[in-house]
Amino acid sequence: MAEERSFLDDPNPEGRAPMPVERLPMLLSIVEQMDEVLVVLAFTVHAEGVMRSDATFGVWLDESLSHEDKIETLRQLAARLYPVVSPDYYLDLMLISPRDSALWQLATENGDLIFSRDDETLQAQAAIIQSLPPFDEDERDIDVMRVM
Repeated sequence: MAEERSFLDDPNPEGRAPMPVERLPMLLSIVEQMDEVLVVLAFTVHAEGVMRSDATFGVWLDESLSHEDKIETLRQLAARLYPVVSPDYYLDLMLISPRDSALWQLATENGDLIFSRDDETLQAQAAIIQSLPPFDEDERDIDVMRVM
């Protein structure tokens, strides 16, 4: 059985310090203010020999947004999160969606849920997903945004 750890308490001595728990309320207050953000997962990324660690987050955004609007929302989110994680971490935002079932499964199995809208909102989004076409390759072209 694999040992599960939170990204906040993963003591990795290979050049990456865990995210201090006192930063979590700041991160959450930022995502709570952005109505387009539905779910945020945090990932612990093992990176040996690096000067700074990765603050990697999977972000599910409102499915009624166009792909371009989702990318712009990720940019806005990155601009708000960057001062919280800098200079100790690189900020990586990964666009995730249940429409991309393989990526969604991988993200939800490996990420720590740190934020989620209420069940009613998520159920409404699930209904939107049912009316949308399958995830296409154009939407997968820009799925990770790194801010340094």
